[in-house]
Amino acid sequence: MRAARLLALLLGLAPAVVGYAVWRIERHHPLALRPRLSAPAPAVTGVGALPRLVLAVHYPWYGTPEGPTGRWRHWNHARVALPAGSVLGFHDPRRWLDSDRRDLGAAHYPAAGPYDSADPAVMRAQIAAARAAGLDGFAVSWWGRESEEARVLAALFAVAGPAGFRLAPYYEAGELWPRGGAGVAADLEALLDRHGRDPGWLRVDGRPVVFVYGSHRLRPPLWEYVRRRLRAGGRDVFLIGDTPRAGWLERFDALHVYTPVTFLARGRDPALTYREWAAAARAAGRPFIPAVAPGFDDRTIRRPGTLVERADGATYDATWRAALAVDPAWVLVASWNEWHEGSEIEASREHGTRYLEATRRWAARFRAGPP
Repeated sequence: MRAARLLALLLGLAPAVVGYAVWRIERHHPLALRPRLSAPAPAVTGVGALPRLVLAVHYPWYGTPEGPTGRWRHWNHARVALPAGSVLGFHDPRRWLDSDRRDLGAAHYPAAGPYDSADPAVMRAQIAAARAAGLDGFAVSWWGRESEEARVLAALFAVAGPAGFRLAPYYEAGELWPRGGAGVAADLEALLDRHGRDPGWLRVDGRPVVFVYGSHRLRPPLWEYVRRRLRAGGRDVFLIGDTPRAGWLERFDALHVYTPVTFLARGRDPALTYREWAAAARAAGRPFIPAVAPGFDDRTIRRPGTLVERADGATYDATWRAALAVDPAWVLVASWNEWHEGSEIEASREHGTRYLEATRRWAARFRAGPP
């Protein structure tokens, strides 16, 4: 009797065990379930000479009640206690701190006040200011196929394309990695199917460029699956990862750094780090794209936060010098408008257009080539 009960229990558990095993394989070794993708994707090879470009990371997530978003979004960011991540409260833009400043989740105050990223007039003004500052395009933060950022990106493409301004989605794998290889591939398929032919999309050798943040959060076999699935569907993409570690670097077409602030906050010399990363990329036959930043201050949204002082412009200058020392083809500015973390170069009441003007000078020096 006891043996019969045990057998019945095991038989009852079998579907759950099998389902869990399939889920594990799907999450970590998806190629094992797809024989049609067993042939390796063509090896990532070197690219032709890249034009010198200056791009900035752009966040299209701000909303206001008066704008197309129809509500406060991101300006009302939470205050979070670290490392637990518990919410201490929220900023409330409806509340005025004084006669002309709202309570925003921002280290600095936008020169013209809070804006709506989905407003085409805002997009046109941002692109005009970016071009005047010597930028060639934006790497636009993108949070998956069903996100509000996906909707705003579509509108941004409609404005940027006719203006001759280039865009490259910045896929936020650092947050979206729980979707696994299949979910990440589905996101990129949807992105390419919707915008792959858009003339405003930045391309390398005809391939649309996609930056990936937090690429290390997916294991190399999953990125191999993503690449094979995209290629099998006739979707060729130029993927730029952000980790120099072996296994990952081989799955990407280029290597980039999101921000030098992580090095500066730890007391590391960004020039030394960039030399090391550039050497790793060169050994793998990949371009390396360093980043520059004016500073960092996320204390309005995180407790305790991180502060890297702007030092009256010296921090920005030092990161530019470190970036140009490795003679890159592209430079990434972090950021155009990450107001939560105080890394923006967009005009603010505290700094005016100082960092736009500094960007214009450094971009001109960069395009002139090595001294």
